[in-house]
Amino acid sequence: MPLLHTRELDAHTLIGVWSLEERPEELLRTLPSHFNPEEALVHTHPRRQREWLASRVLVYQLLRHFTEAPLSLLRDVSGRPVFEQKGLHLSITHSPHLAAVILSNKFEVGIDIELISPKALRVADKFLTARERALTADDEQQTCLYWSAKETLYKMYSKKQLVFKENLFVEPADGSENNLLQGRVVTDKFSKLYQIHHEQLLDHVLTYSIDRSF
Repeated sequence: MPLLHTRELDAHTLIGVWSLEERPEELLRTLPSHFNPEEALVHTHPRRQREWLASRVLVYQLLRHFTEAPLSLLRDVSGRPVFEQKGLHLSITHSPHLAAVILSNKFEVGIDIELISPKALRVADKFLTARERALTADDEQQTCLYWSAKETLYKMYSKKQLVFKENLFVEPADGSENNLLQGRVVTDKFSKLYQIHHEQLLDHVLTYSIDRSF
């Protein structure tokens, strides 16, 4: 099975990464028996089906760390994936090659993965401020990293209706750790700082955040 790794980030939080190698029908057979296979039919393209199914397989693999209960994966009013049992928090991301999940039984979490490609540079003006353009210096990997970090911030806020260039801000974090960024979500009624962890994995950048602020 192409589970690349799982990692315990703290006593309450796990992260996992899956390599997309199986066909959709193989992934369906891996899901728990209570999973409704018709949910996958909303994605008609085989590639999108595979990404969606692989991420759900990974979710249920990580869930076993916390409970063996046959929990259903639902959507909240914002379209965010949630479990029917309160107290479990998760975030899901996938690319054509990898899927990643972060799951916690205590903290709000967010995650994103992006293939490093020239696409980010082509659309950088749409999601980076002038300061962020200076910080990334037209570097392909750094631009993808900031894009991914803003996607993670978007998921942390979870209420949508955000403009990446106007409401989400990223900069290097203070301190000696070189795998951290500092992010801020700002709206008319909300302002909050988040730590964003990042790493490079198989030509992708992976970012995630854990809100331990309460």
